[in-house]
Amino acid sequence: MGSLKELVAFIIIMCATSVTTMTLAQNAMAPAPAPPSADNPNTTVVLHNGGSVPMVFHCMSLEVDFKTRIMMPGGTWSFEFLPSVSGDTKYACSFAWRLKYHLFRIYWQSRDQVSGPHGCKRCEWKLRPEGPCQINEKTGKIDHCPPWDSQLF
Repeated sequence: MGSLKELVAFIIIMCATSVTTMTLAQNAMAPAPAPPSADNPNTTVVLHNGGSVPMVFHCMSLEVDFKTRIMMPGGTWSFEFLPSVSGDTKYACSFAWRLKYHLFRIYWQSRDQVSGPHGCKRCEWKLRPEGPCQINEKTGKIDHCPPWDSQLF
């Protein structure tokens, strides 16, 4: 008998396959986020599918739900937002590759604010079944690979 994670991943994949065409069309038509600059106070989060198979993912905050999407291997998807003045902005995602299902807090203002050790204004993550890795904004190299999370919020 499969584990609960495998069952949840299977359900997500089955639900997501019904919206594959719509999701791919949305990704193709989505405008590229503005590049980071002093004039743009927004933060951008970029997801890269570093896996070898399509990735089903669902990102959200307590206020915004980006819905379930599918990304092909090597694909990217991004969103931008204005971080909270109170410092409590949080975005979390679930990721599935076949029967591998994981959770990750993709942007946690207390961890990712620009002044932190791994802070970023353009927060890029390479996501693989083995784990998420942050791409250093200054060097373009991967230098921070935290473990998957056990819960979203």
